[in-house]
Amino acid sequence: HLVASNADGWILASDGDASRVTYFRSCAKPFQAIASLRTGIVDRFGLTGEHLAIMCASHNGEPRHVEVVRDLLAHAGIDESALQCGAHWPYYELAASVVRREMAEPLPVFNNCSGKHSGMLAAARILEAPLDTYLEPAHPVQARIRQVVEEFTGCRDYDVLYGIDGCSAPNAAVPLSAMARSFAQFVTSTDESAKAAVHAITTHPYLVGGTERFDTALMEVTKGRILAKGGAAGAHCTADRRSGLGLAVKLESGDGNWVSVAVVAALNQLGWLDWAETEALRRYARPTLRNHKGVEVGRVRPLIDL
Repeated sequence: HLVASNADGWILASDGDASRVTYFRSCAKPFQAIASLRTGIVDRFGLTGEHLAIMCASHNGEPRHVEVVRDLLAHAGIDESALQCGAHWPYYELAASVVRREMAEPLPVFNNCSGKHSGMLAAARILEAPLDTYLEPAHPVQARIRQVVEEFTGCRDYDVLYGIDGCSAPNAAVPLSAMARSFAQFVTSTDESAKAAVHAITTHPYLVGGTERFDTALMEVTKGRILAKGGAAGAHCTADRRSGLGLAVKLESGDGNWVSVAVVAALNQLGWLDWAETEALRRYARPTLRNHKGVEVGRVRPLIDL
């Protein structure tokens, strides 16, 4: 399912069900970050663009990612033990292999969502709200996030469903068309917090994902013209800063391994990528399938008509 929309909610192209109610998953991170930024954490704690980028990240847990998360927490005067995102080994295997030799269990700071949670904790500190309940739906930080989601999607509060994400934070579900609209709104907004988040994400794409990550590659190849943020279970959102349009993608299978195939195909059909950019993204657009002996057994190809 794919849909492209402008900031007013006009659907310009679609394939599949544009009204399919879909959880944002980690595509919500820019809006969760905006809610935190609006509390004044940048000025109060002296945060940088790198801190803002890691707040919007689904990072690999590479050393630089962990360093920036810890630095954000240090700026806010918060111990990393306050993180309630849960722990997993770094996504990037090389980084994981190093820390596995140093410890028996992973740390929450390795969690791909640790930057987002650090931003929520910093916002809670500004609001003088409890740190130990920052993930509760009734918490002031989560209430502010709900307001931002409604603002950028154009949905009313009773039209937004909520569940609990893999990192234990509340996560919104809206029609796929509203997800596309939210990213169009995001890159065209005159709101200072939104503009700061857009600049941070597109200026520091490595922090948003990391080595061999599609979102990072897409933003690097397009020099930040395309803003990209993926989520779990085959959810993905992009926005073209040149045209001000947003694109939301959801794979019915929920297999996020191949979402890049659909995204690159859609971006090409929308005219958002040129030939050189498409070639630079070939490994993500037409991945080769190999068996355990390394023999090529097939390719993944898109079936999209926008």
